[in-house]
Amino acid sequence: MTSLLDPSSRSLVFAVFSVFVVICLMLCVITGADEDDRALVRSDSRRLRSWQQGIAMGGDTTTVATVTVLVGMVATTGFDGLGVMLGSLVGVLLFLVLVIEPLRAHASLTAPDLLDARGSGGSAVRVAWGVVTLMVCFPLLVVQLVVVGNVAAALLGQPGARTGCIVVIGCVMTALAVSGGIRGTGVVMITKSAIALPVLVVAAVLVLYRFGGDLGRLLDAASLGSGTGEAFLRPGGYTGDGWVGAVNRVGQIFGMTMATLAMPAVLMRAIATKSPRGARTVGRWMLGELVLLYGALAVVGVGAAALVGTVLREAGPSAQVFTPLLLGRALDDGGLLVAALACVLFLTALAAVVDVTLAAGITLGRDVLAATGDRQAGRLDGTASRWSAALTGLAAAAVAVVCADWNLVVVSTLWLALCGAALAPVLLYALYWPGFTARGALWCLWGATAVCVVALVVSPYASGTPTSIMPGHDFRLWDVTIPGVVTVPAGFLLGWLGSVTDRRRTGEHAVRRDVPRAVRR
Repeated sequence: MTSLLDPSSRSLVFAVFSVFVVICLMLCVITGADEDDRALVRSDSRRLRSWQQGIAMGGDTTTVATVTVLVGMVATTGFDGLGVMLGSLVGVLLFLVLVIEPLRAHASLTAPDLLDARGSGGSAVRVAWGVVTLMVCFPLLVVQLVVVGNVAAALLGQPGARTGCIVVIGCVMTALAVSGGIRGTGVVMITKSAIALPVLVVAAVLVLYRFGGDLGRLLDAASLGSGTGEAFLRPGGYTGDGWVGAVNRVGQIFGMTMATLAMPAVLMRAIATKSPRGARTVGRWMLGELVLLYGALAVVGVGAAALVGTVLREAGPSAQVFTPLLLGRALDDGGLLVAALACVLFLTALAAVVDVTLAAGITLGRDVLAATGDRQAGRLDGTASRWSAALTGLAAAAVAVVCADWNLVVVSTLWLALCGAALAPVLLYALYWPGFTARGALWCLWGATAVCVVALVVSPYASGTPTSIMPGHDFRLWDVTIPGVVTVPAGFLLGWLGSVTDRRRTGEHAVRRDVPRAVRR
């Protein structure tokens, strides 16, 4: 993968990326938040218009793994890759219908404020939510940094420079998160969407143009290029066959749908929406952006199977992160499209890491470190949140260097499983079940986390296959690799069981739930 760009195109990519980073840093400094976290999270965000907030939230659901690994999955497995996109879109729809308006009405800074207002919170719940959120954010950050480090090293033509690329990019993105606050990072996210979406749409149009606008001809070529024939258009290419494949497919769509409901960076921006009307405007813009984006990514993935499927098969699974760049080279020999797509990958990684780092920092400062202290009517020194964001970003960069050769699918599955099985059930129960208690929240958060970890430990991801974390050992108990069909119901069951067996369920909880804005200061 060292010949993706010629020297002139390589210079263009890094010149554009460097200019963009400098501009983003200046914007973040200029629009930087005040010192307390109420300004850091809410006031600054309110200066963004609702449509701008919607674009930023749509960008929050799009990571560099979405643009690389997901496109590569579509190119190599066909139907199953498209199923992941479908699950994500269904999750966005449910988020807009079920979560965004009631969440912004009850939470003031972070999601645990909702639990406090609805009578199922407390310091222990706040700490548990914060720890699980960090367990979601940290693997997500690691995946972003490893992918962009690999791409940067390949574009430089120096595979040995990967470690340096990960460290430098991680430090730059952490600086942007610390300096910008939610409004500054929102500006970065909007700018990323304004550049990435048109480039991906152009790439999709070029794919369709190459095949004369005939979708049937494109799909036939993709089936042939992928090497799987008619199986490209049928389920099972990634999830497998038989009962294991069925469980994986249901878990894939179910888990992705639930994970999209509770992504920390998206929740952070949803809380900061201005009003119910503003929340609806945010939702329309968010959904419109994602429908257009996933449509373009689907065409790009199928086009990659048709045009560079042979190259992807010969290069192996590790080449999936380069799928968009390989397609760009096949569509444009001059290298301009490759350079544009490379910039999209960098900008997507930049925006995703900046927003997730900020969300993790606020969670660490607000929900974990300050959970047992006096928050003085809900105020927390913004410096603590910024230091927490800096610590999180730098630690993620260090871990990404260590885990750079791991199977990234394992790490991605971990954060998706935790988000869908631990955070989403607590969020939905707190919004819609008056009988939900603090004990139910704790059982769900800690219990679902344990179930997710055990499910992955006894799966082929951990041992028993050449791509496992420990290929020399075999302690598999099942062959399921996408455990959402087990972990998500387990989370709901634990939340229900903990609540119905709680002796402290009294009328006090119902009284507190009748005060929906109890946490407003």
